[in-house]
Amino acid sequence: MQKKKILGIIGGMGPLATVHLFQRLVELTPVKNDQDHPRILIDNNPQIPDRTGAIFGRNPSPVPMIIETAQNLLKAGAEVLAMPCVTAHFFFDEIQKEVDIPIIHMIRETKKKYTSSYSGKSIGLLSTDGTRKSKIFQSEFSPYPFIIPDEDTQKEFVMKAIYGKTGVKSGKIHAAKPLILHACRKLIDNGAEVLLSGCTEIPVILNPKDVTVPLLDPIQILAEVCLERTLGPRNFKDRT
Repeated sequence: MQKKKILGIIGGMGPLATVHLFQRLVELTPVKNDQDHPRILIDNNPQIPDRTGAIFGRNPSPVPMIIETAQNLLKAGAEVLAMPCVTAHFFFDEIQKEVDIPIIHMIRETKKKYTSSYSGKSIGLLSTDGTRKSKIFQSEFSPYPFIIPDEDTQKEFVMKAIYGKTGVKSGKIHAAKPLILHACRKLIDNGAEVLLSGCTEIPVILNPKDVTVPLLDPIQILAEVCLERTLGPRNFKDRT
């Protein structure tokens, strides 16, 4: 039997995304008892500077604190790391070179799922302004076609659903949902054949059953890869 590896989660970006990943890991693990689950270490560090703000030059770089958090997990025994924040992947190479254990690249794993299931279909991207500006999905997914929200939809619906007073970062999950659903409808009307939850807090408020096209959920994909890396290959159910 393969020895279970210890998973470390670089958390706090934001806390709800961290909780959501942990919940998905627990729900997806095929178990008969508690002891079948992998050991998971979480450093929920919400003091890491905002990643979108850093990309726009409004905040200090999150890299030093992310590295510190990763090193804490390494010292505690983690053998593989997950980082449930899409925008933080803009800094992935800087972080990985300073950490001696592998960090799962959530965006590249999401691309693998897209190419295996939806290759060539136009992708409607729901993301923070930082992810939108950096084009980290487009660069990893090239040459596949992306549709992004217009400026008004991005500002008044996507960003407000994430950062607004009625957004998920403010804990307003139910109030945020109508905002993100409006953005989904606009993307589908503009030709999106697949939607991509390009911020790890969007899956907290958006379920595949809420939309009329397939929904790529990087948190679900990350959870599956985490379990494969810690437990070995497994069969997982899609989120319902």
